Amino acid sequence: MAEFVEIRMTIESHERAAELAHGILLAGLATSIDIAEAPHQPVHRDTPTWQLTLITTNEQVPALEGHLRSTGATAPLDCRPVIQDFEGYPDWLMDGQS
Repeated sequence: MAEFVEIRMTIESHERAAELAHGILLAGLATSIDIAEAPHQPVHRDTPTWQLTLITTNEQVPALEGHLRSTGATAPLDCRPVIQDFEGYPDWLMDGQS
């Protein structure tokens, strides 16, 4: 079973984030991508920065990083393992099941 990683990076514009996300999906390098306004905005900026969050496998991380760097993306990548807690399903999902 593949282990999954959540990767986040900050992008200067929404259009650029969408362009990167599109290329990542076309290359098959992530299973999920989210684009959202970055939660911690610098005070001195007039325009918001955007956070690209994606889920990929450990095996795809080097190829994904290579893809991002080949497109000119220079922001650091924050990589964190996705922790799966199979015992922690919500009650509504497990209602009546053992």
